[in-house]
Amino acid sequence: MELETLLLGIIQGATEFLPISSSAHLVIAQALLNVQFPGLLVEVALHLGTLISVLIYFRRDLIQLTGGFFRAGNDGTSSRREVGYLALATLPALVVALTLGDAVEAVFDDAGFAGWMLLVTTVVLATTRWSVSRETTRMSWAIALIIGSAQALAILPGISRSGITIAAGLWLGLSGVMAARFAFLLAIPAILGAGIFKLLDVIEGTAQSIPGLTLGFLAAALVGYIVIAWLMNILRKGQMYFFSSYTLPVGLMVIFWL
Repeated sequence: MELETLLLGIIQGATEFLPISSSAHLVIAQALLNVQFPGLLVEVALHLGTLISVLIYFRRDLIQLTGGFFRAGNDGTSSRREVGYLALATLPALVVALTLGDAVEAVFDDAGFAGWMLLVTTVVLATTRWSVSRETTRMSWAIALIIGSAQALAILPGISRSGITIAAGLWLGLSGVMAARFAFLLAIPAILGAGIFKLLDVIEGTAQSIPGLTLGFLAAALVGYIVIAWLMNILRKGQMYFFSSYTLPVGLMVIFWL
């Protein structure tokens, strides 16, 4: 049980932030390796692990936003505006989750569907090669809403949340670092919300060993942090489209093999 949870923690941590779809890879892992989630509590532990990784990596930004939110003057106004952008961008995914959550849940058992959606992610990633960032472009209410709407599509297995949100920012002229920063900060309420929804589904006590939960949590947190740092470096070079060379064969493999 501990080894299974450790494996799932590594997969979750590696794919939550890379633009290759964590949901698709968990579906693939279950189908290919005959690995099943040991229970909802494990899913919650893995989500909390990835949440911790993004909180630690962006701790300075979060401290600055929190402190600035209650500060008077231009700094306070800027922080409150950014918090407003994040709140607005969170709404589309929240609406989709509340209205279509049960319907979407049904497709998580369909590896073929995840494969087709990985091909959609491939196209999204590939097009970022021709995106043009403009140094004068700054976050706005319209850009925040568009990025949030893109995130709502990532409720489908195979659509990468980080991939589609960062790509949307790049298409709209944001720099790679700016688009990634907003996308990762936007991931905080998304991951937290997903964890809470799953926790609320735990009606009966699912017997899980503390060591197993701890292993999954630590693996997701550690791998997630490393992956964020690596991806940020790739985005500084404007090379996110490289990941399309991975998602294309994986998507085709899932469709025609699994």
